[in-house]
Amino acid sequence: MSNACMSRFCGTCHKAAASLYPRKNHGIGILRTISTCTSTGTFPTTPPIVRPPSAIVLAAHITPPDAPQRSEEWFALRRDKLTTSTFSTALGFWKGNRRFELWHEKVFESGTEILGTSKKSAMEWGVLNEAAAIDRYRSITGREVSSLGFATHSEERFDWIGASPDGLLDCFPEGGILEVKCPYNKGKPEMGLPWSTMPFYYMPQVQGQMEIMDREWVDLYCWTPNGSSIFRVDRERGYWELIHGILREFWWENVIPAREAVLLGSKEEAMSHKPASTHKRTGLAIFKSIKLASEAKLLCKEIAGHIEFYR
Repeated sequence: MSNACMSRFCGTCHKAAASLYPRKNHGIGILRTISTCTSTGTFPTTPPIVRPPSAIVLAAHITPPDAPQRSEEWFALRRDKLTTSTFSTALGFWKGNRRFELWHEKVFESGTEILGTSKKSAMEWGVLNEAAAIDRYRSITGREVSSLGFATHSEERFDWIGASPDGLLDCFPEGGILEVKCPYNKGKPEMGLPWSTMPFYYMPQVQGQMEIMDREWVDLYCWTPNGSSIFRVDRERGYWELIHGILREFWWENVIPAREAVLLGSKEEAMSHKPASTHKRTGLAIFKSIKLASEAKLLCKEIAGHIEFYR
């Protein structure tokens, strides 16, 4: 990735604990078990190595962190981009009309997302619990989490994609990304339990975040009222090449020509560019996503305050 467009993200790099998890997978096994009933939120045996504060330098265009997610400014920044949270939909992972609905939203620019009742409730649950989830992640790992605004790719040819990760971990280039999920558990979130394996449909999102932010790993954190789990996902450039081709086609052959037709006043012409429900390579993308998700490393799992760490 070119560094010509690198920009400074000011004032958000705090003291960061060194990585508490090895990058190499030495097989799954319990590293240590602790109870958090009286925990202060740090690991009991290994004091963190603290790095001095410095500016985070990112190979991405970053907006200031004062555009809260789901604010008017945040929606405005996302409107003309294909965002990582929609990648699985654009790739055709879901049955039904979801790919068409995403296309329609991007072409006709309603200004706000039109959500069904269940999806809206799930989003509200996530918004309600995100701050608590991030605090719990900090407590478990000892890491500082830096906030950021909306990010787009530094390379002009990729400036149509964007991301809003929930946090940055440590400093560039060694640092990673935090992505938080608060599962709605089919309308019964209070009964939910943390994942034991990573859901494959989040793979496009986290790989897209790593591409945009030029970082090599993501901690995917699943939070529930009954416990949580952390998965380490490493960057896979070959996978990105696969999904990028499908995403580029969706954007430049379906969305953009339809937008141009709308500007010319021809809705009929715009509708002629609507996408199929899947792409010819959707099946391959799903297969690769399942494979990579199965390889994601479970770092720790917490149930009712009891945490098991793995290596």
